[in-house]
Amino acid sequence: MNRTSPDPITAMPSAVPSPTLSYDAALRRVAALAAHEATLPLNPVAHSFALNHGTSTERCFLLVHGYTNCPQQFRAFGELLHARGHNVYVPRLPHHGLADRFTPEQGQLNRAELLGYLDDALAVAGGLGARVSVIGISAGAVLAAYAAQHRPQVEMAMPIAPMLGTPSIPAWATWPLATLGQVLPNRFRWWDPEHKDSRRSPPHCYPRYATRVLATMTALGLEVLRDAARQPPRARSIVVVLNEADEAITNPPVERLAARWHAHGTPVHVYWFPRERQLIHDCIDPAQELQQVDYVYPILLELAEYGW
Repeated sequence: MNRTSPDPITAMPSAVPSPTLSYDAALRRVAALAAHEATLPLNPVAHSFALNHGTSTERCFLLVHGYTNCPQQFRAFGELLHARGHNVYVPRLPHHGLADRFTPEQGQLNRAELLGYLDDALAVAGGLGARVSVIGISAGAVLAAYAAQHRPQVEMAMPIAPMLGTPSIPAWATWPLATLGQVLPNRFRWWDPEHKDSRRSPPHCYPRYATRVLATMTALGLEVLRDAARQPPRARSIVVVLNEADEAITNPPVERLAARWHAHGTPVHVYWFPRERQLIHDCIDPAQELQQVDYVYPILLELAEYGW
């Protein structure tokens, strides 16, 4: 991969949000991104995609996939939203979806790239729909939460299991370790230390994560938690989705975030998947083992379309 030619979205400044594009400009942006991705050694199913009705719709859903996954994670769910009359945009996170599942390329992802990605994606979504709704899972949920807190073009945000900490790290240590982890040497670790690359995970996912990137994602989530104590969110409404059986993230800081948003007077609804369902953390990707999308998708569709 030519590292002197980064994704166009990663080259955008993150300090100033991108203005909303016109419908035609949004289509040109999607086409330009597709042309660029055609030059990259991506897994064939990992490309960014837009599901379009041929005109701007009342709502466009921006779907943000998780860290080490790719747009394929949201393909089936996005098609359901599209079938209900919405335009849908699912852009690939920088350095994701490469055919080499062990690439060290993913370790380059940083805060500036994440926010540049988010602002570019919001600009495109704003051209595809009069109102923008953002749904993200895990690390993608951190970006959905960031958009809810800081981006005024967001009508509704739905962070699903946002990563603000893990059960293995005490709450008091999460921020110091996330800060330290962003400057320590990058290490690649297995998501599943026991089975490693046993192909139990979907073939479009990376089986390892980079410690520096995970620290950056966690720190960004905690930054949103801090900012929510100081100022109201910019989104008009927020739906937070949590899983009582989630073993990948810790839920209490997400509950605090929702409470801080609610304290500002913003309509906030927290939906819990009950422990007895034993949902896995990635409740979106149909290719994951132990998946229960037949149960999960109808609930998420109702929350996304009608709020509460």
